[in-house]
Amino acid sequence: MSKSPGKSRDLDHLMEQNSTELEFLSAYGGSSSEGDGEAIFSALQRFLKAGGVEAKLNKKKDSIKFSFGKASIGERGCKITFKGTDLPLVVSDLLQPGFTHGKLAKDRRTCSANMVEWGIEQRRFIERMVEYFTHAE
Repeated sequence: MSKSPGKSRDLDHLMEQNSTELEFLSAYGGSSSEGDGEAIFSALQRFLKAGGVEAKLNKKKDSIKFSFGKASIGERGCKITFKGTDLPLVVSDLLQPGFTHGKLAKDRRTCSANMVEWGIEQRRFIERMVEYFTHAE
């Protein structure tokens, strides 16, 4: 028998696979409206870059703009705004845990929310928007 360890799965994969079983972890932090805006903003930048989205950082390094929206560091999270035609969203998308102050225009041309967590729901939301805009172009 080989003594080498088997291929391990990363934490994100395990959490996504078992998200229904791990909901209790939110009780240990990260679910309040006191999110770390800088950390969320930094994670968002990396996520957008990995998704092939070109984002321009402002001089103060506290906000970015990209072809279909913008994001900025806030006192209690990271505010994100998307603009487009017929966004593939419903109001409940912006009311998930980890989001505050979510707004979707009635004509579905703009939406904004404050992300107070960088969890599975937020990554899926951003991934969905990136996919929508990259396939629409």
